[in-house]
Amino acid sequence: MIETERLVIRLAETADVPEIIRYYGENRDHLQPFSPVFASNFLDEAVWFEQLRNRAQEMSAGDGFRAFLFPRAAPDRIIGNLNLTQVHRGAFQSCVLGYNLAADEQGKGYMTEAVHGAVAFAFDVWKLHRVAANYMPRNTRSAAVLERCGFKIEGDAPAYLFINGRWEDHVLTAITNPSWTA
Repeated sequence: MIETERLVIRLAETADVPEIIRYYGENRDHLQPFSPVFASNFLDEAVWFEQLRNRAQEMSAGDGFRAFLFPRAAPDRIIGNLNLTQVHRGAFQSCVLGYNLAADEQGKGYMTEAVHGAVAFAFDVWKLHRVAANYMPRNTRSAAVLERCGFKIEGDAPAYLFINGRWEDHVLTAITNPSWTA
């Protein structure tokens, strides 16, 4: 769990499944342009019960943290998600950050707050050296969040990810832990 001033970022529990389905159902059109094509059964409860089991195992193994954003003022309501995945140890000590936010919660600073919390978690709890995050060039909101959080552009990746049915270019960014020690 990651706690910030206004958010609790945590793994979902079985009681949260209807709220997960509500979140994605209400925000599907908003999220789809920046997401892989959603599977036809994406909003089925059984899919999410399985997802929760997989996510708990992934977290227990230290391989990833796929969580949802819950505002402290409405602790049962999901307003977004945040994932730390592709965790690599050894010489790399890195992970990849991904996130999304409800259409009606844009512009309130929630994602900047969540990304700051996630980076602190990756550096202080997981003791990683680097967090990478990538965005499509037209996603100016995501670019601004990452810039505010101290991520630096490392390059461009043409046709990087298959998003919404087509290969999309991405801007590659990362932030490194200035106080990392072996």
